[in-house]
Amino acid sequence: MKQRLVATMPLISLFMLLVSGFVFDNWKLGISFLLLVPLSLILLSDHLARRIHQTMPLITVILFLWLAFGFDLAHPGWVVFFLIPLSDMIYRGRIDARKMVSVAITFIYIFIGIIYPRAFFPESLRILGDSFWHPGWLMFLLIPIINNLFFPNKSNIIFMNKAQWKNTVKNYIYDKDDDNVY
Repeated sequence: MKQRLVATMPLISLFMLLVSGFVFDNWKLGISFLLLVPLSLILLSDHLARRIHQTMPLITVILFLWLAFGFDLAHPGWVVFFLIPLSDMIYRGRIDARKMVSVAITFIYIFIGIIYPRAFFPESLRILGDSFWHPGWLMFLLIPIINNLFFPNKSNIIFMNKAQWKNTVKNYIYDKDDDNVY
């Protein structure tokens, strides 16, 4: 059944494109239905969790474009990009200190962005104007700064000696699972 659905998905997405365009007069939304073709290949494959984890950047871009062009919701739609690190944490099943820094700064960014122009800041302290969202994204630059200062990645090439570097390159070239050379 999965193979038949994947094979039929181009026709289904074309049908949805035409219905959205002719019936609802929303061609932008209809064009976004064409993205169901690669999405069906992802979602209807074996090892669903691994496949979703590997293609989460593509899925979030598709979802964002669908929200932006189909429903004119680009501003709140950018939140779907937080699904990329969230899916990585769920798939790997562990959260280390480096990831907690990312989660904490993201939470602080969203929290301050929601409350900034409201109750906590009087008019005299609103140095950024009425919105925190635009200049506030600069706080995401704190993630690599904090992680490199307090939680260095010991597997980084800077910390490797010559033998470790050669072993890393060899492991990258030779896939141990398939014994194939790329």
